[in-house]
Amino acid sequence: MTDPRLRALIVDDERLARKRLRELLSRHPEVEIVGEADDLETARAAAETLRPDVLFLDVDLSPGNGFDLLPRLSFQPATVFVTAHDTFAVQAFEVHALDYLLKPISPARLAASLARLLEEKNPGDNPADRQGMSDQLTLKDAGTIRIVEVRRIVAIKAEGAYSRVLLHDAPPATILRGISEWERLLPEPDFARLDRSLIVQLPRVQAVESVSRDQTWITLTGLPNRLCVGRVASLRLRRLLASPPDDPGLPRP
Repeated sequence: MTDPRLRALIVDDERLARKRLRELLSRHPEVEIVGEADDLETARAAAETLRPDVLFLDVDLSPGNGFDLLPRLSFQPATVFVTAHDTFAVQAFEVHALDYLLKPISPARLAASLARLLEEKNPGDNPADRQGMSDQLTLKDAGTIRIVEVRRIVAIKAEGAYSRVLLHDAPPATILRGISEWERLLPEPDFARLDRSLIVQLPRVQAVESVSRDQTWITLTGLPNRLCVGRVASLRLRRLLASPPDDPGLPRP
C-alpha cells in the first residue's frame, strides 16, 4: 500500500534555517522528514538513498547552489525552493519547481504548498469531478473573480504551485492550482497534457511547426501568440492529432 504521507528532505547550509523549517513541518502530521543535508554532495547522496517525495531546497548552498543539485539526481522529486532571495523565482519555475518560498517562511504559504504536494501525490480519480465543455469555472486571480466556460480555455501552463490559464480572446489568469489537478478536471479527449507543464485544447490546434529537434511552435485558435514547446510535447501532440478522438489507448505523459 502506498504511503499517503509526504517524505521530505530538507537541504539548507544554515543549521538554524533547517531547524526552523523542521519545526514548521512538524505541525503537519502528513509530512515525514526523512533527512537533512547542508551541501550539494550530501544532498545528492541523501536524495538517492532516501528517495523523498519532495525536496525543500535552499538556493544558496556555498559552494554552488540548489539548481546544481537537480540535474545530478537520477529521479525527479517535487521541489520547493526555500530562499531569502526573490531574484531566482523565474529560474525556479523554469526547472518546474512546485513552489518558491521566501524566508522567513510564512506558515500559511507553507501549508498551501503542502496541500498542493499532497494533491499531486494522492490525486482523486472520481470521473464525476470532470467538467464538460459547456460547464463554467470560477477563476480567482489576484482578487479578481472571473466566470468562464471550459470551452474558452485554450491552454494551461504550469508555474510552480500556480498555473497560467490562457483564454480565448481574453487576458490570461494566474490560478493557485497545479497542472495535475487541471488534468483531472478538464474533459478528455478535448484537453490533453503534452508534458509536465502544458495542457492544450486539441480542437483549437491550427498548426504545428517544428523548427528544430527541440523546438516546435503551436498555433491555437483564440491566442494571439504561438506557444513554443520541446521535443516531448511535440511528439505527444502529433501522436494525439494522428489518433482517432475516441481511441482509449492514448498514452498518458
